[in-house]
Amino acid sequence: MNRESSSIPFSPYATHQNIPQLLKSNASEGKGYITSRAVLRTAVSLASLMAASAAAQETGVQLPTIDVSGDQGGGYQATQQTITRLPTPLRDTPQTVNVVTQQVIQDQRVNTMEEALRNVPGITFSAGEGGQQGDSPIINGQSARGDIFRDGLRDPGWYTRDLFSVDRVEVYKGPSAFAFGRGATGGAINNSSKLANGSTFAETTATGSSAGGFRIDGDAAGKVGNVAGRVAVMVQDYDTAARDNIYTKRWGVAPSFVVDMTDSTKATLAYIYQGEESIPDYGVPWRPAATTNAATGSRTGGYNGDGSAVTPVQVPRNNWYGFTNGDLKDLVQTNTHILTAKFDHRFNDAISVSNATRYVAVDRMARPTAPRTLNTAGGSSTIPAGYSEELMTIGRQHFQTETDNTFLVNQTDLLAKFNTFGLKHTVSAGMELSRETRWQQRANLCYQAASSGTPVCRTSLWTPEPSAADGVFTAYGTPNETTQNTVALYASDQIKLNQYFDLLGALRYDSFKTDYESGATQLSRTDNLLSWRFGGVYHPIQNASIYITHGNSYNPSAEYGTLSATGTNSVLLDPEKSVTTEAGVKIDVLNEKLSLTGSIFRNDKTNMRVPVDPLSTTVYALQGEARVDGIELGAAGKVTDKWSVTVGYSHLRSEIRNTTQLDRLGNEVPNTPPNNFTFWSTYDVTSEWTVGGGAFYQDKAYANDTNTLYVPSYWRFDAMTSYKIHPKMTLQLNVYNLTDEYYYAQYYGGHAVPAAGRYATLSLRTKW
Repeated sequence: MNRESSSIPFSPYATHQNIPQLLKSNASEGKGYITSRAVLRTAVSLASLMAASAAAQETGVQLPTIDVSGDQGGGYQATQQTITRLPTPLRDTPQTVNVVTQQVIQDQRVNTMEEALRNVPGITFSAGEGGQQGDSPIINGQSARGDIFRDGLRDPGWYTRDLFSVDRVEVYKGPSAFAFGRGATGGAINNSSKLANGSTFAETTATGSSAGGFRIDGDAAGKVGNVAGRVAVMVQDYDTAARDNIYTKRWGVAPSFVVDMTDSTKATLAYIYQGEESIPDYGVPWRPAATTNAATGSRTGGYNGDGSAVTPVQVPRNNWYGFTNGDLKDLVQTNTHILTAKFDHRFNDAISVSNATRYVAVDRMARPTAPRTLNTAGGSSTIPAGYSEELMTIGRQHFQTETDNTFLVNQTDLLAKFNTFGLKHTVSAGMELSRETRWQQRANLCYQAASSGTPVCRTSLWTPEPSAADGVFTAYGTPNETTQNTVALYASDQIKLNQYFDLLGALRYDSFKTDYESGATQLSRTDNLLSWRFGGVYHPIQNASIYITHGNSYNPSAEYGTLSATGTNSVLLDPEKSVTTEAGVKIDVLNEKLSLTGSIFRNDKTNMRVPVDPLSTTVYALQGEARVDGIELGAAGKVTDKWSVTVGYSHLRSEIRNTTQLDRLGNEVPNTPPNNFTFWSTYDVTSEWTVGGGAFYQDKAYANDTNTLYVPSYWRFDAMTSYKIHPKMTLQLNVYNLTDEYYYAQYYGGHAVPAAGRYATLSLRTKW
């Protein structure tokens, strides 16, 4: 497989354009959801337009050319970052930054952000539940579902982020609130979009899966005069290997246009639409956990009978506890729209400014079934130690949630490079104004209690019945509505003292106001957050950096859009604070084709929310403390011209250091496996034939802060081979989970979701 990059006219910033009329004219009727057929017709129209553009003669003003292979380094190596307010090369950026490049995405044939992030050590994923759905990554033990960005702008919607419109995925670990605002305790995730850049090409990829189903991706670009265009399209209908009744249908279109208004000014418009219809997978319940006493720290009983931690129930991997029939069957439907306009102006070689406005709307209907409340065959909720799982029954908590999210943001970034008294400054400053709304309502369809409630929905744990009655819709509960407004100012300066030393400092101020309403409850809170980071970088040689940084971050009570009078998200509680210190080294070797990184860090949450009374979870105070110490090593790039590799390892040691609840004191932080290892490599046997494979390891990890639930460690192995059957056609085979390992892809205190079993995909990719 050839991995070529090209030099094309520089288009440093890009955004999205709406094409609602084209979609509307091709859309079929039905509940406001744009169908896959409509998107396919739209895709054909846009692909024809792009093909015509590609064939047209290019004219107009041309800016200097740079490498825009998408990886800014080529293949598995990334050397530049894509966020305007972080202007330094990755080698000189004083924090750990993991990049999953487009070449890795193509070679692995991964389709979602979650799948791509399996290549990054230290990241786990929480399972969905009633209060939050969609992508839920956890970075080094810290929740990051509110720290997902696209092109440097926050992406807050509850949906699964498909990669059809994404060029690469970046993970900024460590103290990142100075650049991203609230949250970012463990780091932030940025998806860099596929955008018009002046190049001319068209490619398609058709994929079939041994588990059942297909996927088609298209990507075309061209330029006419001073207007460059690009469109990416996708349609998918996949079953999940070794999981009964689980499928995912997605469709999407993402056009973008860049207009060279003058030699120094660009306007970019872009739009992303992604639709989904799928069956939610809430996995399997846990074996009965030990009983703990928060006042004394004691733990007794549980499925093992000795107070020790338990695993999820050991049932057949294909077991699924939802409903397949009726008007109330399990289902998720989402419509995601992202519309962006951006203007970039370069005053001279030293000063540039950009202004971006984005509107995001995510409409979601989720009707899942959560597995809850194990009983014996006789109906008792008291499970004797070692009781046969073949005899147990499980309660099915079936509910329907409607969620509408909107997000409007305007962000201005100024970049300036200048000298003062012999010191070279790289200054980034800006302002962000945003408004996010969320409206949500929920209806309970089946009550999961052991012996009370109407109706009671139960089935066999070992042999569930998916075609049973799917519950009764009575009415929605009281809806809740949230509005969050943010005003932020930020500035950073990296000062080059000489060829060896850089000093850096960054400040950000956020005014974060939340208004929450649910029935008669009306709550409001404003948090004023001052984030900072400072440190230094030492360049012992031209191709290496040694750095140390120190920074902070905040987790407000309303970080995830809800407030309450009491509890962990009480309107009375100030934000939790975290402070991180990180030191590391980065060096490019083998003619700078292979990047090596290593870092060591400490993250302290200094005022964690804990209950005032250890036996009551009503009133909380900021009196707790948790710590995560970590080491991370990585390599990405080419070992030889034919051998590419990306590898990462992290060791995390976490501890709840101070709390009123003694059954949690000294425990590991949930979702923080001590050891993670990721490896992926390909080798070009000939110019036409490539082979590759990977190994992924995750250590045992706890799912709750009492450490009574855990998922076992696992190894997963993948393999691929591709062959260029024609100069413009490549056939690629990928095999996933070669050993058919039974492990858990997502988990939290309610349930754990088994990963897919062994399956294979065969893809045909064309490019011209």
